[in-house]
Amino acid sequence: MRNLKYIAMCVFAVLCASVAFASSVGIVDQTYVKEHVGKPGFVLVDVRSPKVFNGESPKKGIKGGHIPGAIDVFDKEFDSMTQAQLDSMGLTKDVTVITYCNSGKRSGVIAEKMVEMGYESVKNYKGGIIDWQKDPSNPIEPIAK
Repeated sequence: MRNLKYIAMCVFAVLCASVAFASSVGIVDQTYVKEHVGKPGFVLVDVRSPKVFNGESPKKGIKGGHIPGAIDVFDKEFDSMTQAQLDSMGLTKDVTVITYCNSGKRSGVIAEKMVEMGYESVKNYKGGIIDWQKDPSNPIEPIAK
């Protein structure tokens, strides 16, 4: 009987902890990005490599470059970055961060990590640059040559 109570208490504790640490990453779409990019208090973060950010195509059918106004925070280097480095890039904890990649998968991982670091307003652009490119009027920098 004692073991059963102990197990029940452990399960309850785990459930409470999972609720307390549940992700607060919001999922946003193209409309949201268009409405907020470049506005004070919002930082758009491209988590793809610097080469792709600067114009190299990541794979067939996906243009290289980035959404105007985005900063590059390569996902493979994110874990080694200090808070001071992130702050110097404008990624202070008092801004709303919108992350994106090709599709929203890798950027979602970075968004989750930012929440764990104490960022209170983090959004992930689900669909990423692939979704952005569906509208040919959406700009991409640098302009393809």
